[in-house]
Amino acid sequence: MIKTIISIGKRVVQPVTPLWRRIPLRVQGKILVILPLLAITISAVLALFGNHQRANIQDDIQRHFQMVRGLNEVVTLMVDAETGMRGYLLTKRDEFLQPYATASQKLRPAMSALRALAEAEPRHDPRLNKLRLLNQIQLLIDRQMAGLTWQHRYVTTSNTFSFFTKGMAFDKKVYYHLANGKRTMDEIRANLNAMQNEEERLLTERVQQINTIRQRDYLAIILALFIGLGTRLIARYLFNKGKAIGSDLKE
Repeated sequence: MIKTIISIGKRVVQPVTPLWRRIPLRVQGKILVILPLLAITISAVLALFGNHQRANIQDDIQRHFQMVRGLNEVVTLMVDAETGMRGYLLTKRDEFLQPYATASQKLRPAMSALRALAEAEPRHDPRLNKLRLLNQIQLLIDRQMAGLTWQHRYVTTSNTFSFFTKGMAFDKKVYYHLANGKRTMDEIRANLNAMQNEEERLLTERVQQINTIRQRDYLAIILALFIGLGTRLIARYLFNKGKAIGSDLKE
C-alpha cells in the first residue's frame, strides 16, 4: 500500500519538479508545513460544523418522537371520551363519565403541545402542513366533543330517556349523534394517521441526513490523513532529489 502511494506520488511530483526547484528553499519549507496544517484545519472545521448539524437534527428527531407520542395520546383521549359516554348512555351511572371528563380536561393541553411542536419545525413546508392538519383535527375534535356533550345533557335532562325505545329500536336523536360521531371519529383517525405517516417520513429523512454528515466527516478525516502523509512523502522525495542533484553538480 505504501509503495503504491509512493509510486503515485512520484508520478504526480515529477512533472512539477522543475518548477519546484525554482521556489526558494525557505518558501518550500513553509508550503510543506502549511499543507498538512491546512488539511487538518479544514477537517476540524467540517467536524465542528457536522457536530452542530447533528445536534440540530437530533433535536428535530426528539420533536418527531414527541409528536408521535402526542398524536397517540390524542387518539387515546378521544377513544376514552367516546367509550365513557357510551357507557353512560347504557347505564346512566356517573362513574362511566370519568374517562369522558378526563379527556375533556386533557385534550386542549395535548393539542396545544402538538401545535407548539409543529411551530418548532424548522422547514417551512412541513411546518405549514402540520399546522394545517392540526387545525383540521382541532375542528373535528371540537365537533365530536360537542356531540358527546349534547348526549350527556340529553340523557341527564330527560327523565324518560332510555337507550332503547319500544321494540328495541334506538332513540332516533341519540342514534343520529352516534352515527355522526362515528363519522367524525373516522375523520379524526384518518387525519392523525396522516400526521403520523408524515412524521415517519420526516424522521427517515433526518436519519439519512445524519448518515450523510457522518460519511462526510469520515471522508474529511481520511483526506486530511492522506494529505498529511502525502506532503511528508513529497517532502522526503524532493529532499532526496535535491541531494542527488547537489551531488551531481559537485562531481
